[in-house]
Amino acid sequence: MAYTFEHLNSIKEILGRSPFGLITDVDGTISEIAPTPQQAEVSPRCRHYLSILSQHLALVAAVSGRPAEEIKNMLKIDRAVYIGNHGLERWAKGQSEFSKDTDGYPELIKAVIKELTPLLSIKGITLDDKGITATIHYRLSPNPEAAKRDILVTLESSTQAKRLRIMHGKMSINLLPPVEVNKGTAVLDLMREYSLQGGIYLGDDLTDVDAFKAIHSVSSDSSFQGVAIGITSQEMMKGLVAEADFTLNGVNDVVRFLRWMSETALKLS
Repeated sequence: MAYTFEHLNSIKEILGRSPFGLITDVDGTISEIAPTPQQAEVSPRCRHYLSILSQHLALVAAVSGRPAEEIKNMLKIDRAVYIGNHGLERWAKGQSEFSKDTDGYPELIKAVIKELTPLLSIKGITLDDKGITATIHYRLSPNPEAAKRDILVTLESSTQAKRLRIMHGKMSINLLPPVEVNKGTAVLDLMREYSLQGGIYLGDDLTDVDAFKAIHSVSSDSSFQGVAIGITSQEMMKGLVAEADFTLNGVNDVVRFLRWMSETALKLS
């Protein structure tokens, strides 16, 4: 694994490109993983440095599986862009805007959750209705692997769930509309919208791999240069580091990196 702080010179060169964008995941990247999503908080130091960067970079954006308004309320940076529900939703002009391909899926999500209600009898399993997506959490289960198996068996027998896309995350399983939208397509949209020539993406989960691949695909096909930084942890899932250019060790390391970025951006501006 190539450790980010051993490659700051090459990252500094990319940071000097303009327009430049910093795009980050939330949970496990700028917020410690909490027992429940409701207990998670963005690191105050991450927020501080991201706020500084938002005044010097063309783009600072947060991309998450959470609803967009929830991300906005966690981060509280007016100049930032908030992309929720794995790229399916964006906070804009004081309200959420959804991908045009998601019509009808909120009703399906509610029907699926109703079918999956028996899972709640298993200790430690919770269902999170996020409007156009849903997440089944099993972090609090005394036997996570057994809980995961029970969830997958229940999904297999659900007539409604078969109409959705299933994506695994850290101690969770995401249910999404079967459309070609993900964190990677969200990153590509932001790169085009802001005409980025340089960029960094920070992420810690398999759902971020699509964003890593988007960064790499554009870096190889255009004048854009970017890096994908994977945030490692004890819960790190296979496949994350393989797609990352560099790594950071948890949220505290992200704080250090954002501080370095802030100091460097000030010098370059």
